[in-house]
Amino acid sequence: MKFLNSLPMGHLLLDKKYLSYKEQLDFLGKTQEIIDDFALDSKHLAINNKIALFYASELGDSTFSKIPSIVRHFAKDLESEFEVFCLDIDDVSMVSGSFGSFVAKMKIDKQDNQDSEICFSQGVMFVYDENLLRFRGIESVADFDNPKHLMETLKENLKGVDYKEVISFKDEICQYHHRRDKHCSKCTQICPTFGVGANDSLMELVFSPVDCISCGACVGVCPTGALEYEEMPKGGLEEIIELYQDKKIFLCDNKSYAYLVEKGFTLPPSFLPLVLPNLLFLNENDLLTMLQTSGYEILVFGLKESLLNHWIESVVCFVNHLSMQVYQKNAIYYVSELGQINEALSAIGSFESYLYKNRYHRPHRESLAQRISYLIKDKDFGVAKSAEPVFYGNIKVDSMRCTLCLSCVGACNVNAIFAKEDDFSLRFNPSICTTCGYCVTSCPENVMELSRDGLELNREYFKSRELAKDEPFKCVECGKVFSTKKSIDKVFAILSSAFASDEKKLKTLQCCPDCKVKVMFGWL
Repeated sequence: MKFLNSLPMGHLLLDKKYLSYKEQLDFLGKTQEIIDDFALDSKHLAINNKIALFYASELGDSTFSKIPSIVRHFAKDLESEFEVFCLDIDDVSMVSGSFGSFVAKMKIDKQDNQDSEICFSQGVMFVYDENLLRFRGIESVADFDNPKHLMETLKENLKGVDYKEVISFKDEICQYHHRRDKHCSKCTQICPTFGVGANDSLMELVFSPVDCISCGACVGVCPTGALEYEEMPKGGLEEIIELYQDKKIFLCDNKSYAYLVEKGFTLPPSFLPLVLPNLLFLNENDLLTMLQTSGYEILVFGLKESLLNHWIESVVCFVNHLSMQVYQKNAIYYVSELGQINEALSAIGSFESYLYKNRYHRPHRESLAQRISYLIKDKDFGVAKSAEPVFYGNIKVDSMRCTLCLSCVGACNVNAIFAKEDDFSLRFNPSICTTCGYCVTSCPENVMELSRDGLELNREYFKSRELAKDEPFKCVECGKVFSTKKSIDKVFAILSSAFASDEKKLKTLQCCPDCKVKVMFGWL
């Protein structure tokens, strides 16, 4: 990754033989200035010399389990500089903590004198364990060519490790935080480490900056924008994209950029590179913004080295579903091999431009709705299918059974469902709905139905529509409106038989809170 020290990012993909080289270099310098504005300072974490070696025991001649010889020999080599704990994976019930402060909880036999907890700073796996692999600071021997290389890495860690607090969090728009039921934890599901986890007993996200590898996938997959990638926040990304107006974009991340430079690849003069720290923090609105601002289709290059690439492929797939419905062709070419690039570059064509600016930093689905509304105008282009985990959809409500209790309104933290006070109606804007389903499970009448088929490309989909409506109910004493007719009728039907012998109680069912008290105390 030594190429990353050569700034501005992307300039090594330019060919110096073209007359436009100096102009392109100056352009990339402007882009780099914005990227540098958001550079984060590193924090340092001290590491002590306690190390755990995880193994699967072997059976000895006496049928007792024993430590494999490869583990014993490696432990002996470490003893001069480390305090070593050899742990049979079958005796470990749980490993918690993070790099520098791990704790292994042991399954202890009553006759065993072992400590119930082993504290260590880093670890080595001589056995496969999927959960341990997610921890930074726990290495797998399978990732090293020889013991010497592994030993050097462990010793280097004793100098301490640097990390950045890349991810910030707004809990008020998170669709997991403090909800009664688990309807969204996409960020924890996509995280390849323990950078973000979920405490289901408290319904709270747990962040570990030390474990975070700054991939940004949690930001990209978040449907509400509750997570922000601080090394390239959305405001900064929009500034950069604005620079690419009327420019053909070749998009890649730092790692892919280094690979292309190593291979000696250069772009034709009609293209400009856009090199971002990573691509996984991008969402469908970011890509559509690039398309509409540049006025051209986009080529995205990303090395296929990780399952995480499934996310960016899903986002590209969704945008291409949209483009295919409207223009009958894909708008984004996603390639992962060097030999595919030139053919894809030659296929890049124009895209309808739209210079919309999200001035008030609205959530990305609101910005996307504005952009798509411009594309479709007053036509109907069918449905842009969802591409898991990018879901769009719709809601149906049985308006005859809905009592307008507004539980669904309270459940929705993106304001896709809201109440209109002046006409006592329940309304819904499907274009900003994240299809989390919390409104459906919150409905006491069980009258809501959710679909995740995709985004409907017609004008009405981007407007709020009426789901249900009722008449206002006035207090029988003071005449003040305090509820809806259906809700009061339901309560009256349930309780009237129980209150039939008490005229005052029966009357309170149709009274506002103020008059209810007065009736019960005989003040009315």
